[in-house]
Amino acid sequence: MIAAVSSRPFVKAAVAAGYSVVALDVFADADTMQAAEQVYKIEYANCGFNASQFEVALAKIDMHDMVGFAYGSGFEAQPDLLERISEHLPLIGNLPKTVRDLKDAPKFFQTLDALSIPHPEVHFKPLLDATGWLRKEEGGSGGTHVQEAPRNQPLAQGQYYQRVIEGKPISMLFAANGNDVKVVGFNQQWVAPILGKPYRYGGIVGHANLPEDIKRSLEATALKITCAFKLRGLNSLDVIWQDSQFWVLEINPRLSSTLDLYQTKESNLFALHVQAAAGDLNRFPAISKISKARNVLYASQDLVIPNNLTWPEWTADIPMPLTAIPQYQPVCTVLAEADNAQESQALVVSRLKELSTLLYP
Repeated sequence: MIAAVSSRPFVKAAVAAGYSVVALDVFADADTMQAAEQVYKIEYANCGFNASQFEVALAKIDMHDMVGFAYGSGFEAQPDLLERISEHLPLIGNLPKTVRDLKDAPKFFQTLDALSIPHPEVHFKPLLDATGWLRKEEGGSGGTHVQEAPRNQPLAQGQYYQRVIEGKPISMLFAANGNDVKVVGFNQQWVAPILGKPYRYGGIVGHANLPEDIKRSLEATALKITCAFKLRGLNSLDVIWQDSQFWVLEINPRLSSTLDLYQTKESNLFALHVQAAAGDLNRFPAISKISKARNVLYASQDLVIPNNLTWPEWTADIPMPLTAIPQYQPVCTVLAEADNAQESQALVVSRLKELSTLLYP
């Protein structure tokens, strides 16, 4: 049995790999409820889980036949909570120290400089001229923490400034065993901006069409970072790409939801994560050539999920009936797949509009 958090793609992949799963999840959506043996809903705010609620839930779990704890987003800002969890269950993935070091912005970017890895300029003191700068949170996820930088304002603990670079946001999903890496796939993201949150996550498509030299350079970059920080399991590398150049934004040292873009019945990426975390990269699965895309549907106004709604088969992370969803919060995920990234992205955007019309007639 596996305990898993943040959650639906990992729960379903773990079940497909033959595990029974207890899920600790923010949304406790219908998909996760159906796939997992048990689900505990955990509150999440300000880039972190409710730690006391999390530990209460953990204490209720029968751990006598648990293999370990697999985790996704949310812990980048809470390595101390991850440390406490490791006292109860083996972690399937990176050690808390690795997460802490990678999300320590001064340490991370200093390491990139030492490795001659390009990144946007960063700053840790008030800016007299904030034009062209962003303010970010260490350990933030989902893009909502990224704001335009204020002028001449001190940074709160865990914040830093980063220079804006024009280009396309790209990520690379890869498996690592501490001293080697293997690439799963390259992805392109897009945003769903609203007032005050210009970089809110929108969607992503797999098998992004990138030049081969950029792909090779990203793989070499992931290898350097893996050796420096001893990464294990599945991880993702986020960059900004422009023509023949790229700049590293961050490493997400944990299970990434982009696993969903490459997971198939024949190729189980959760099994790969478990093996890589244990140091084994020899059993690398064949990766499907089909390009998958997904897009978050956000509530355009307050919404209560109808009791008898028939959800299209191309939706996931489906909320339970009568769930109240405030304006601007995620409703569900829209899925699509096609022969290439351009067609897959176009299809998922079209389906997003179709579902929005269904929910807001």
